[in-house]
Amino acid sequence: MTNSLIGKTAIVTGAAIGIGRAYAKAMAREGCNVAVIDIMPEIQDLPKELEQRGVTAFAVVGDVSDPAVVRKFVDDVIARFGGVDILINNAGKCWISSSHDDLDKSLADYDGMVGTNLKGEYLMGRAVIPNMIARGGGNIVNIGTDHGVTCGSPRELCPKLSSCPWADSPRPTGGSIVFDLYDASKYGTYALTYAWAKALRPHNIRVNGMAMGATDTSMLRNFLGDAVTPELAATWMRPEDSAQIVVDIIKEGPGGRTGETINLCHGRPTVLEPERDPIYVTPASIGYDSRHA
Repeated sequence: MTNSLIGKTAIVTGAAIGIGRAYAKAMAREGCNVAVIDIMPEIQDLPKELEQRGVTAFAVVGDVSDPAVVRKFVDDVIARFGGVDILINNAGKCWISSSHDDLDKSLADYDGMVGTNLKGEYLMGRAVIPNMIARGGGNIVNIGTDHGVTCGSPRELCPKLSSCPWADSPRPTGGSIVFDLYDASKYGTYALTYAWAKALRPHNIRVNGMAMGATDTSMLRNFLGDAVTPELAATWMRPEDSAQIVVDIIKEGPGGRTGETINLCHGRPTVLEPERDPIYVTPASIGYDSRHA
């Protein structure tokens, strides 16, 4: 991969801790100027660390589900750096929700998880796309969940690895009965990925997704609590590994894949696998008739 990212401008949402922080650091390591946003105040400490790589960075404490916050943030990025080349839509929330919760809790859950996980990605994407079009291209990476990936849908993703718990049978869909809203919000990001990939291919904007499996972060550890064992944690991915995959996707350049969701579920190596032929999402449906037209 020879496509340099030096001097590009990247936005990373949800970058205060965990996977998002790893993404921001990876972008800085590649020479990108980086703008980050998160609701956690820890985000304010990140630019100093990123700038040790010789790039320029700035941070905003803000909620990506708020259109006014998103608009001002993106406007400020464009004013500071001249435009946006890369958007990594990572901000997300997750907690237990069930179909039998009362309506008050259900509404709060909806606003929290769908507002951040889906609406936030939608708003941020729509805010940066006009600028990317004007600049002649760009990259958007939407972070989803492996809960929505089954073997062979929408692409032939399964190499039948012996390390995969579902190597001999189709993987079940969904996380569990307590993830109805989380899964619904993250499944929606796949629809954005495919629709944007098709619409933006003529503008040299590539849009891909990451179907993220269990990753060793404070969010996952806090969610599982006492259920975390050294043996369980040993099966999880490292944030740095998935961050390298995002770098590799972007560095494929204008002729690289688009409209693909990279499957990083349990049992697969954390590497960027070769582009695979679509099954249900056909090449023509995302705006091109051959892989690198």
